[in-house]
Amino acid sequence: MEKPGLKLTDLPDTDLIRLALEQNQAAYIVLYTRYNAGVRAHISKYVSQTEDAEDITLESFQKAFSQIATYNPEYRFSTWLFRIARNTALDHLGKKDREKNNMPTTSINEKSSEVDDIPATMHNPEEDIIKQQEYAKWIANIDKLKDDYRGIAKMHLIDNLGYKEISEELGLPINTVKTRIRRAKEKLLKMMEISDELQ
Repeated sequence: MEKPGLKLTDLPDTDLIRLALEQNQAAYIVLYTRYNAGVRAHISKYVSQTEDAEDITLESFQKAFSQIATYNPEYRFSTWLFRIARNTALDHLGKKDREKNNMPTTSINEKSSEVDDIPATMHNPEEDIIKQQEYAKWIANIDKLKDDYRGIAKMHLIDNLGYKEISEELGLPINTVKTRIRRAKEKLLKMMEISDELQ
């Protein structure tokens, strides 16, 4: 347990990752809210469609969180995360699209040895736009969602359940689950932006 009064949002990435490794779901949400805007901006360099960028952002975080035990703390977490996001975006582009845009045509391996081989001092412009969001505000906004979105958002963003698990638990087609998660995220991000402007 952390010290009373110490908010998770005040913790550095290294402490949040340690908590995430202990299956602390709140730590995952803080990492997600801290880096979501930057990851989305990074992916938008490779993918022009907003809907695709949202899906790839979600997938990038899912990959990163499922591989978090392989993260090497000698390197910046943001650099590791952006590399996974870039690889995920390129995997979504067809080979012809990559050739047309003069991008790599080979699939990029995401093994930790390759991902970790990035200097810790490497600067990403996206880091400049990353904002830390309040965990309590994030949860409060999830609670404000309509029924169709609230339950699925909690299952996906708080309980860290995958599309298939949610689909089976709720008896919904997997495409419906994906659509509702994407729309819930869009609504949450707008709500977070509005609440930030009101501060």
